[in-house]
Amino acid sequence: MDFKIEHTWDGSPVTHEPVFVRLNPGDGGVMLKVSAPFFNDPPAPLGEPGKPFNELWDYEVVEAFFLNDITEQYLEVELCPHRLEYFKPFNFNTLLGEEWKQPESDLWANRET
Repeated sequence: MDFKIEHTWDGSPVTHEPVFVRLNPGDGGVMLKVSAPFFNDPPAPLGEPGKPFNELWDYEVVEAFFLNDITEQYLEVELCPHRLEYFKPFNFNTLLGEEWKQPESDLWANRET
């Protein structure tokens, strides 16, 4: 399965070659491959490669989220040209330390424009 990222998180078109993400079956799981331009802007974050780094999204990064709709767990993967930041499953209770439900919102409601 291939994806081409041509827009930023807020919907703006990218001003560079698109990022390509490929998901392939792997031994006992899924292989995620990323091909993206390298800007080194900002330079590599301080910290030990392979260890968690707070606010990695402030750096050059490609993020992927995989949701298990049965267990309500998700896997967040943040890939940076300088490190693999996270590759860990979470659920909302783990993150928030309490029972959590989606708050009511009209954000996704069908609206006439």
